[in-house]
Amino acid sequence: MMNQLKAYTLAFLLTGFVFPQQSQAAELASVSGQVQEVVRWFTGKFDNVTQVASNPSVPLITMTNCQVQLDGASGTDGTQNVYLEQHSAAFNRVRFYSFGSGSGVIDLGIRSFINSSSLSGLCDRPISQRIISQNNLAAAVCSLNITYEPNRYVGNNAPTGCPTSTGGKAVSSVSIEANSIYSLDQIFSSSGQLLVNTPIEFQRIIATVPESSPLAGLALAGTGLIFLRRRKQAGVLMRKSINSRRS
Repeated sequence: MMNQLKAYTLAFLLTGFVFPQQSQAAELASVSGQVQEVVRWFTGKFDNVTQVASNPSVPLITMTNCQVQLDGASGTDGTQNVYLEQHSAAFNRVRFYSFGSGSGVIDLGIRSFINSSSLSGLCDRPISQRIISQNNLAAAVCSLNITYEPNRYVGNNAPTGCPTSTGGKAVSSVSIEANSIYSLDQIFSSSGQLLVNTPIEFQRIIATVPESSPLAGLALAGTGLIFLRRRKQAGVLMRKSINSRRS
């Protein structure tokens, strides 16, 4: 009877570990679950400092992405909207990204703004104030299909790309991981000449704990305890060494 009870208990514990894994797998198997995850990975603050350090010819770019709402949108279709803001010494770029569920893929639509002057720093505002007017969105949409691969989402719109204002086209590819985004926009002239072909390797900026916060105090206290513990251990070893020499 006791052995049977142990077996039932073990089976129950194992079941408790298996179910969350199955639930997570089932969620990612649905495109709607993938939309939720890719937006979570895509939002935040990023830069390509590491890439620039190894290749100074690449421009330094900072990027801030945050979820926004469209005015008048019900939000019941499962679409997730993201505002993207990039800054470098050569350009400032803002875009509206819309992630939605397609047929087995994630549909990504990218649109520019008619008037972007009032949008700078939008991600610094409370989420309730991050509202985009539909009248401020350009009609043209650049579309990509994004598919899930283990530990990342990848997409591109080659070879067609999207038309540019100068009569050429832009062919885009992107790889989105939990803490990094790799993007490549190949810009072609109207005659087919490749003008831009620089991949950008963004890494998530991990925020540091402010010194005045309680967490910083705990961290400093923990460091002090470690120091005292190591000092005590060093003292014990020294006394042992002295005693052994005396004997």
